[in-house]
Amino acid sequence: MWGVQQETQTPWPSEETAHPLLLLEEPRSDASDIEAILSPLGQPVLRVSLESEGLDVLLEEEEVACILIDARQSGPTGLAVAHVLREHEQARHLPLFLLGGASCEPVDRLHGHSLGTVDCLVAPVQPDLLRAKVEVLLALRHREWEMRGVLARAARAEALARENERKLRTLLGNLPGMAYRGHYEHPCPFTFASEGALRLTGYRPEDFIERRVNWGELVLPEDYKRIWKEMEEALSTRSPFILIYRIRARTGEVRWVWEHRVGLFGPRGEVAALEGFVTDITSFRRSQQERELLHQQVEEERNRLESILEQLPVAVHIADAPSGRTVYANAQAEHLLGHPMIGGSTRKDYDQYRAIHPDGRRYTSDEYPIARVLETGEPEAGHELLYARPDGSVRVFHISAGPIRNAQGELQAVVASFMDITRLKRAERHQTFLASVSETLASSLDYEATLSHVVKRAVPDLGDGCALDLLEPDGSIRRLAVSHVDPTREALAWELARQRPPRLEDGSGPGAVIRTGQTELQADISEEMLVQYASSTEHLELLRKTGVRSSLIVPLHARDRTFGALAFFFCKEGYPRALHRYDESLRLLAEDLGRRAALAVDNARLYREAQLAVRQRDEFLSVASHELKTPLTPLHLTLTALARELQPRDGAALSERLQRYVQAARRQTHKLSTLINALFDVSRITQGRLMLEPAELDLGEVVREVVAWFAPEASRVGSELRVEGEARVPGRWDRLRLEQVITNLISNAIRYGSGRPIVARVEVEGNRARLVVRDEGIGIPLEAQERIFGKFERAVSDRHYGGLGLGLYISRSIVEALGGTIRVESRPGEGSTFTVDLPRAGPPVPSG
Repeated sequence: MWGVQQETQTPWPSEETAHPLLLLEEPRSDASDIEAILSPLGQPVLRVSLESEGLDVLLEEEEVACILIDARQSGPTGLAVAHVLREHEQARHLPLFLLGGASCEPVDRLHGHSLGTVDCLVAPVQPDLLRAKVEVLLALRHREWEMRGVLARAARAEALARENERKLRTLLGNLPGMAYRGHYEHPCPFTFASEGALRLTGYRPEDFIERRVNWGELVLPEDYKRIWKEMEEALSTRSPFILIYRIRARTGEVRWVWEHRVGLFGPRGEVAALEGFVTDITSFRRSQQERELLHQQVEEERNRLESILEQLPVAVHIADAPSGRTVYANAQAEHLLGHPMIGGSTRKDYDQYRAIHPDGRRYTSDEYPIARVLETGEPEAGHELLYARPDGSVRVFHISAGPIRNAQGELQAVVASFMDITRLKRAERHQTFLASVSETLASSLDYEATLSHVVKRAVPDLGDGCALDLLEPDGSIRRLAVSHVDPTREALAWELARQRPPRLEDGSGPGAVIRTGQTELQADISEEMLVQYASSTEHLELLRKTGVRSSLIVPLHARDRTFGALAFFFCKEGYPRALHRYDESLRLLAEDLGRRAALAVDNARLYREAQLAVRQRDEFLSVASHELKTPLTPLHLTLTALARELQPRDGAALSERLQRYVQAARRQTHKLSTLINALFDVSRITQGRLMLEPAELDLGEVVREVVAWFAPEASRVGSELRVEGEARVPGRWDRLRLEQVITNLISNAIRYGSGRPIVARVEVEGNRARLVVRDEGIGIPLEAQERIFGKFERAVSDRHYGGLGLGLYISRSIVEALGGTIRVESRPGEGSTFTVDLPRAGPPVPSG
């Protein structure tokens, strides 16, 4: 029963076993008669000579029932053999029968040693007596065999019991706990406790058996009442039961124990005793508590994570790997999809989702990013797909999916996140569209052509069709442009405007929008609305043919003036798109487009008006300059003649005073002429009509001539004016314009030179000529050095130095027209250096 193999023992012979009789005969005798006498006994007979050397081997190999010695011929020899057999290990306990020829008295000594298993018979042999005696010996032999068998079995049973007891002690001693038997009473006294009690409680088994301590006394009071109640309930049904509770060991340590207990019942059904096994589960209980705490923490983390995921504006979908079964999806996922998550258990069930390709084909189950991650284990990021919701709308989702792996790197699940970027994509398209339209609007000032192009660009981005109507000065409304994805419906739009042009007094449509300046949005146009708007049966039929289903009309309004309307349409069987009706986002986009178009039109109008004003100003300046120069010429001639007539003759003092007045008048006349010429040149430069008459001339000669003109003026302010450099610098230039540049530079040097020396230097640099005018006057700040070349610009106050601020502007224009450059280098208080570089070959020839 303990699973230990029993030792194998040789069984004792039974009565039914036919063991041979060993007949020992003398060498020269014949024992056939004895064999014949014994044959009725049914026992085989082995005849062996007394002198045979194989007797020992025979006794070792053969189980003999009885030995007969035939000593009828030689009695002493037979007796000697009998004594020898009594000492033989195998024959010592065998029944022995001696057939002698003389008295059997010597046999008595053998009988005393063999306890009745020796007998004899003196010849002549009586067959019946011989058989009877042999039968008695055989019976004794069988009883001996039986007794020995009983003793052997008893010995084996005792050995087995001792072995089982040893094994039980070993087993109980090696149990991870304590086995016990006790009484069904308080406080649970034990009648037996295994050696495990010491390890479990710190008390020895005999402490419990001798009642120096009782088991119930070790149980914590708060647990004792509970386990006694559980025990009573189990015993009432005669069922084994398990208890888990705490005990206080001898060291004071509290331990958790697990007990399996069963009741032993008496003949009247009473509980005679309790047996059970108790083991220490403190470590397990602590691990269990740690696991419970960890599980609680994991559950809290899971709840926290789910709460976070539920609050995210991003949809989250987690699928088990490799099946693809959905294990979690937040509420945002179902909100974006517009339907509950598919309750499938395999990836094949993804076919039930509604993602579509741009051409309208449904996604297969393997095309979804989450399915590809389940297949490859590699992340899929940044995918955009269209999703057809059950409500008929099509959304654009941005989706990413990635693997979730365990510590061994095995794929456990896949998480996919996606967000609705429909508005973002629409805004991107709208911004791209507006940027493109703005570029178109800015590309030309021909607003009618530009607006016509905008109408074409609006289709199909803002609708299947678009029409532009402008308000004419007489109050009528003219249709300027129409575009449609279907050319036949474009023709219908033109025909509708021809049959019934929009009017300002209309209650709806472009006329009403232009009149009120308010956007008109019709999200869904019904048949009743068409009937109400139509002016005639023919007009109604044309409206029906357009297939219009939704419309949006925005005003072209700028600077408190509405001068047109842009109308957009969605039509039945129009351009394939996700949206077929106008909403707030499209209204805002269309209004933005309308404002940009209106601003472009208004800017074009203002530009035209500005151009007209500039032309009128330039014409005025040209006429004014001409008209002002007309009286200056005879005035200058008159003053010159008057100066000749006032040469000193008589009355020298009077003549000298008049001469000073005349010179002052001539200087003012020259100054006025210079200002008028400057205005005249500005007008010509602005209109692009600055004329050049290049000819071969010497730059050095022109410089010296101009310097000679300004010598008296320089002398008057105390500045020394000199010319340096090469004597002759030939080139091809316009003499009059070149004099004008040199005059402006020299006059500025005298004006701002503070009475210090002024140098005009002429140089040759290869195929270019250079003029440098240097003064040591007030200088020019760095931030003004580029600005002074602008129109009406100056670096100093005109209150102290005068002038129109046109000299350097005209000079730069002339120099650039001659193909050259002009620049200045200056520091405040250290003077200024103006450098003019001119190509000696003359100005460039205009192309075209």
